[in-house]
Amino acid sequence: MGVTTTAVRRLFYDARCGPCSFFARMTAGLSRAPLAVYPLDSPEADRALGSLPTEARYGSFHILEPGRVWTGPDAMPAWAGIIGGDRARRVAERARPVNRLLRRGYALVWEYRRARGCAADRLAPG
Repeated sequence: MGVTTTAVRRLFYDARCGPCSFFARMTAGLSRAPLAVYPLDSPEADRALGSLPTEARYGSFHILEPGRVWTGPDAMPAWAGIIGGDRARRVAERARPVNRLLRRGYALVWEYRRARGCAADRLAPG
């Protein structure tokens, strides 16, 4: 995955998880704006997410925007904006059925990740 140095948004994901890696690659490929993509155990993640508790850091994907960290299901409207633009983000934030659908989709992927052993047995790398 390419990392764009001019990216305003950054996405952090579990690179040891197949579904997570697919999700990150898909997001990067469909992104409408510059997006930097990093593994959760990268030096960039250490800098950007170092203040998060270990369980929170390694338990979900994260989207960082200037002044804000979006985590797990709360990041889904920001994710919709990355894929679909500002209008898609506004719909995802304001239309409860759309927001619930995105959150449910995230929950299904997270549960698959957990049940299939993709989630790291240990929270921190190494």
